[in-house]
Amino acid sequence: MAVIKVAVTDHEITMCWEALYLLRPMLQAAHFVDQIKQMQKEGYMLLYLFDDHKVVSIAGYRIYNMLYCGKILYIDDLSTLESARGKGHATILLKHLYEVAVKHDCKAVHLDSGPIRTVAHKLYFKEDFTISAFHFSKPIV
Repeated sequence: MAVIKVAVTDHEITMCWEALYLLRPMLQAAHFVDQIKQMQKEGYMLLYLFDDHKVVSIAGYRIYNMLYCGKILYIDDLSTLESARGKGHATILLKHLYEVAVKHDCKAVHLDSGPIRTVAHKLYFKEDFTISAFHFSKPIV
């Protein structure tokens, strides 16, 4: 049976590496725990779904207020091991995040997803997410 937990200890954070690295291949293993701990100081929460003695799926999120939409739960990261895909793990995490959003009086759940992640988009549409904006960014070098 799959169990959702919050990654707090260095060991728990490290166990999430494989699933998160699939989504964020630019990360470096040597700095991963420190990066997560710094983000946790800024409100980031890292959930993991533990099944069959390993982390099979992760979700990283934050709760904050924005002028245009009020209080939201923002999903930074949602990823499942390739060997565990298609088994409903991401849906389990999403449903848990909806409950967290309700508990914290959030108005909505938001996320950004790259245009090539069409398989993930199928899940988001199935979960009644809508495309509500373009996300723009500009590197500052």
